[in-house]
Amino acid sequence: MITNNQKNNSSGKQPLFMAVALLLCCSIIISIVEKKHTEFNSSQYDNTYSNAVYAASTTTIPDDSSSAGDEVSSGSAISTGSSITGDEVRGVWISFLSYSSKGYTKQSFTNYVNTMFKKCKSKGYNTVFVHVRMFSDAMYPSKYFPWSVYSSGKAGKNPGFDPLKIMVDRAHSMNLSIHAWLNPYRISSSTTNVNSLPKNSYAYKWAKSSSKAKRRNVLKFNGGLYYNPAKSDVRNLITKGVKEIVTNYNVDGIHFDDYFYPNLGSKYRKNFDRTEYNSYVRNRKKNNRKYYGIVNWRRQNVDLLISNVYKTVKSTKKKVQFGISPAGNIDNLYLSWSYYCDVKKWMNSNKYIDYICPQIYWTFTNKTCPFKKTCLRWAKLPRNKNVKLYIGLAGYRAGLSKSQAKAVSDIGWSKSNTILKREVLYGRSTKKVSGYVLFSYADLSRKAASKEIANLKKIFK
Repeated sequence: MITNNQKNNSSGKQPLFMAVALLLCCSIIISIVEKKHTEFNSSQYDNTYSNAVYAASTTTIPDDSSSAGDEVSSGSAISTGSSITGDEVRGVWISFLSYSSKGYTKQSFTNYVNTMFKKCKSKGYNTVFVHVRMFSDAMYPSKYFPWSVYSSGKAGKNPGFDPLKIMVDRAHSMNLSIHAWLNPYRISSSTTNVNSLPKNSYAYKWAKSSSKAKRRNVLKFNGGLYYNPAKSDVRNLITKGVKEIVTNYNVDGIHFDDYFYPNLGSKYRKNFDRTEYNSYVRNRKKNNRKYYGIVNWRRQNVDLLISNVYKTVKSTKKKVQFGISPAGNIDNLYLSWSYYCDVKKWMNSNKYIDYICPQIYWTFTNKTCPFKKTCLRWAKLPRNKNVKLYIGLAGYRAGLSKSQAKAVSDIGWSKSNTILKREVLYGRSTKKVSGYVLFSYADLSRKAASKEIANLKKIFK
């Protein structure tokens, strides 16, 4: 899962004593302000703010885009992973890029799935994360989403068989766990032409609605189409789609990756769902209530979806897992203009997720996010005892040439073919990591990655 949003941040040196002192003071203040984050519940929303933090003259709850305070304080509970391999998740993401856009027959798809899953099994993996909703579509018959082009060769066309059922059946026949991987908000990343969408899709119907409120369910932004995270219609649609999968298929998990809000850029306060934010503020003022700044308001929009999905999964089939794979740089997740994922809240609660799988796609020598430091930082975040930590591994970077490694500012990929192996061994040594997921299936057969994959296989047996 490679995104345009996933960029490294560098911090400058602070050589002067006064600068260091100032930074320390700011960190303390930020840590205090961060305590405003509570479990969002609409019934208690109005009573979650302390007058000691928010002065009586302040009606706006300030945005907090800092990632300060992510270290474990004394007495914090951390869910313990395993240093042994018996219950270790060893997963592979099977992206839509591994499917054919020309579609399949039932037999050709079954044969392809058999080949994929046998290869995963032979390489030591025990879990597959299969893409079933990429662009507001479905790799299965759905009441809520149109057929994917990757099933039949034409968006909205029934292929005459059920790809997800085949994948679930074949996975379990090989003793593989299978998680259905969905992108919740993304409709299209390459066009804003609504007419290109299947006419029976909610995205098309909403975008063409005579109701302005319904049209706002679909947003055009930066060359793509997105469901509006601020709209309850959208949350309900996504949640119903999840319930449909969990009800009708024997999947072991539901999986979201790092595509939430797109990168909104420097005009983030004025674009995308600003209309809905303005309405929210007017309503709060009208009722003489405090209101979020736009950054935390957007985080709460995502929180609501994640909470709804989690509750739906657990009420439908309690044993089914729900997890998220965010970008690996924690600081980036708390930027003011993208993602809006409050992973710290999700991890330290029993109301959002069963596991978190940060994409730590760097080597040990990366200058901004070296693997060891980044992995340990995630491992030290306060975590509910029922929330597991998995690590996403960059199979797609294995075997890069020197020029390719320089292009991604991580030259280490060109200097070793044991990086992934050493990353897993380090994760195991922390005793806090419960699994590893490789991006992606295509790299199991990529020639340049073969040595790296072979070395990883040695410790996956």
